[in-house]
Parts: sequence; C-alpha cells; structure tokens
Amino acid sequence: MHREILKLTDVCKDFSGIEVLRNVNLRLCDRHILGLVGENGAGKSTLMNILGGIHRMSSGSMELFGEPYDPKNPADSKRAGIAFIHQELNLFSNMSVAENMFIDSGKHHRFGFVSAQARRKETNGILKRLNINARANTLVENVPIGVRQLIEIAKAIAQNARIIIMDEPTTSLSNSEKKVLFDLMRELKTQGVAIIFISHALDDIMDMCDEVAVLRNGETIGEQLPVSRITKDEMISRMIGREISQLYPYVEKSLGDEVFGVHGITKRGVVDDISFSLRKGEIVGLFGLMGAGRSELAHILFGIDKPDSGKIVFDGEEKKGAKPLQWVRTGMAYITESRRDNGLLMPKSVEDNLIIVDLKNMKRRLGALNRKLASEKSKQMKERLNIRTYSLRRQPVGSLSGGNQQKVVIGKWLMINPTVFLIDEPTRGVDVGAKYEIYTHINELAKNGSSVLFISSEMEELMGVCDRILVMNSGRIAGGVDRPDYSQETLIKLAIGER
Repeated sequence: MHREILKLTDVCKDFSGIEVLRNVNLRLCDRHILGLVGENGAGKSTLMNILGGIHRMSSGSMELFGEPYDPKNPADSKRAGIAFIHQELNLFSNMSVAENMFIDSGKHHRFGFVSAQARRKETNGILKRLNINARANTLVENVPIGVRQLIEIAKAIAQNARIIIMDEPTTSLSNSEKKVLFDLMRELKTQGVAIIFISHALDDIMDMCDEVAVLRNGETIGEQLPVSRITKDEMISRMIGREISQLYPYVEKSLGDEVFGVHGITKRGVVDDISFSLRKGEIVGLFGLMGAGRSELAHILFGIDKPDSGKIVFDGEEKKGAKPLQWVRTGMAYITESRRDNGLLMPKSVEDNLIIVDLKNMKRRLGALNRKLASEKSKQMKERLNIRTYSLRRQPVGSLSGGNQQKVVIGKWLMINPTVFLIDEPTRGVDVGAKYEIYTHINELAKNGSSVLFISSEMEELMGVCDRILVMNSGRIAGGVDRPDYSQETLIKLAIGER
C-alpha cells in the first residue's frame, strides 16, 4: 500500500470575484505517477501554480507529507520538495549543464564562491545515476531538446525534489526521446519520487500513469481512478462533458481543379525533387518522421527559404522567387508549427493578433487604424472560432490557453480568406476538445473551396481528416496513400524507407 503524500481538499480559487477553481480534490501517493488531464482552460495551470506558491488558494486545504501546506511563494514550494518541469524549458542555453543544474542552489566554497569542481562532480554523478547522455561541461545549446528535458528533471533531483510536476513534457520530443523520458520517469518512481504528469496525449497517460484525475471548468470530475478502471473514451467524456462519437469530423465534399502545383523542388541537403499538387477543396496530409524535411519544405513553399531548382505554380501561373508577403497577397496562408515563437505576438492583445495579417485593410485613408472595424471583425472571428477570452482588446494573447492561441493563429489568416493553407502541426499542445474544433475548421476551409496542406507527425489525425497522405523520408516524397486505403503500417514503412 502506497502512502499518501499530497492531498488537496475542496481547493477553490477566484480572481477578482471570478471563480476559476471550485472544490478541487486531488491526492498523490509516493512512488506513483498521477495523470492530470483536462481541456485548455480547465484550471490545470492555476492548480499547479497554487501548489507552486505562485497563487494562494481562496479556500480549501492542502496537506504535504502529513502536514498542512500553504506556500506563500515559489521558494516555499521548492523547500518543501516540489519541482516543476514547465513546457517551455527553463534552461540558459549559453551556460553549461552543471551551471544550469545549480544556478539557484547553495553549492559554495567555505569562502562563499561557487565550487565549480564540486558542481561538475555532482552533476556528472546525477546524470550517470539517471542514465542521461550528457556531460557537466557541455553547453546547453549543444544538447538536443529531448536531453534538455531530462536535464530539467536532473536539476529537480539535484534540489532534492520529492514531487515533480511535468507540464506537457513530450510536446517537442521525438518518439525515441519520449521513450528515454518515460524510462527515466519509471526509474524515478523506484527512487521514491512521485510525479504529477499533465498531458493532452491520453495514450501516454494510459501507458505511464498509476492514477488519473480529470479537471473540467475548474472542477474535478468524478473520482480519481486507477488507469486500469477508466478508458480513454471515458476520460474524453469527462474532459469535455459530452461523448465524441467521431474524433475526426471528416465531411464529404467535391474536389475541383488543381490550384497549387509543386514541380521538382530541390534544396541541397534539405529536400530533393519534391512534386505534388493540391486541388480546390482538397486536404492533403504530409507525414514523416523527425528530420524528414516537412517543415523545411513548408518554408520553401511560403518563400521563407529559396530552393536551388524547381518551380511552384499557383492558379496556373508560375510564382518565381515569391517572398512571404507576395504569397500572402496572392492568397496563401502559413500556420507555423511554433505559435509561440513565430505565430503570435504574445504580449499583444487578442485583437491585435487577429488583425495583423489584414492590417492594411483595417486602416483609414491617412493610415490610422480603424479601431471600430478592427473590433467588429475580431468579434466576428471570435464567435466564428469560439475563441475564449474575457476581452479581445485587453487580454494578451499569451495568457490564453494553447487551444485558444491556436484558434487566434487560424483566425488571423481567415481574415484574408486564403486560397491555399499550409498548416504545420496545428494541434500540437492542445486538448482533445480543441483538436476537434480545429479539425472542424480545417474541414470547413476545404468545404468552402480552400486547398490545405496539412503537415503532422500524428498519423491518426491525418488519416481522420485528409483526402490523401504523402509521406516524406530523408527530404524526398517516399510515396502516398489515398483514402480509404490508409493504414499506420503503410505510413510507417514509407516514412522509414521500406516498401
């Protein structure tokens, strides 16, 4: 029988009278992994911020290791043995692994200076103990993203964490990197560490967790259960408050003539002899393993990078050397795979982000922004895409949930009614309910006559949404599969170069 080490009872939180958490009940046992799931905006981050001392609960109680727990700041949480591994990693790339490990700890000589030798020795010992393939002196910028995630965990262990909270730790990892992470999580359990694992990947929750708790609209839904007693469909039902009989809302539609043609596009060392076409109303999937060249191809198609040879034809006309602004004016949209880095202006308001692509048409004759028109069009887009925000003009887009941020990215392009959409990983880091809405919007685009190139590393969503799927391997198109002849086995064989 495992000992209960963390208990939350009827925890509530309100901001300026608006209740965001309501009677949340949660428990975590030692040497256990607790899966915490819920749609974006369900209250997971607020709850974790209360555990971490960033926010104080309005009412309720918490117990940690059998004692009352009510941290007043993050330092209290850290001293209590709780560590956070955030989705956006908190490492300094220009510093070594060892320097990052002990940047806020007290590893000193007796004269008050940081002991570099002791720091390196302890770092290498922890890395070896956790089977992490890195060295203390290596600069973090030279370490793969998957290993950086493991270094964050090692940093928590170096600070004597008894409970580690992981917020979407697999979002940017390849399958092989994810396997290493999961092996480490299992090893941590044997060493007496408990983990709260927040993830939208329900298959990972089922594989890795001992128990699962579901949040919806700030409340825990149903009792916390062992994963053996709950199905993925039941989790989804609890998360969104309704059954999803069809996760991928594919719609029948008629396809028109070719709108976009790619002929022999080559960039040495990146892509080689890429050719395909998009028809009006068609959704074409582009699958491939990490490093296959999918995103690099999208950069070339949108004019961010220049190919060495080949041509791109748009609506019957070759577009030689077109840059992104020219493509936008022609009628192409590009939804980047990284909304935080390249898709949105995080400190700016939701409205400012929605109007940015169509800014030229939002201005009066003398160049001043027509705020009334901007507000009207932003409000229409908010309602069309069901963007959840308390204020279009006052709320920074960076404070929205991941799913709502992605809707803003889609919405800013819909402002100009593009003919061709390049969409790269549109559902990365969003919950199952938001995914369903995004798939619905993609289908609506196609039904209304737009052509879509849908790039994704998730085979299931491509099979659920696309009319046909192309597969890349080592910078080339290895083959394609048409609906309804999809199979994961076929896609994987093409992706790894087998026929």
